[in-house]
Amino acid sequence: HIVTKPFAWARRAFVWSGEAYLSYSLAALSLMGYAASTYAWYNNTAYPSEFYGPTGPEASQAQTFTFLVRDQRLGANVASAQGPTGLGKYLMRSPSG
Repeated sequence: HIVTKPFAWARRAFVWSGEAYLSYSLAALSLMGYAASTYAWYNNTAYPSEFYGPTGPEASQAQTFTFLVRDQRLGANVASAQGPTGLGKYLMRSPSG
């Protein structure tokens, strides 16, 4: 890649300056950060609920009771699981705070 030139369409499509390289790199970092956060939010295989708490979809209001019962059956003390916040792990936060 050092000794060859980019294709003609790439030379026309991109700006070839230091500032452009920096902005392309920052855009790629933000895209990869979004992909990683989405992966962690939905993936129950890499981040099992039994170790890390419920994934985003599991923590929804519609499924709260299901996962509370499951954790109780696994032996978790759900009343003290979150310390002073009580059952915060199982309750959806209000958007208004």
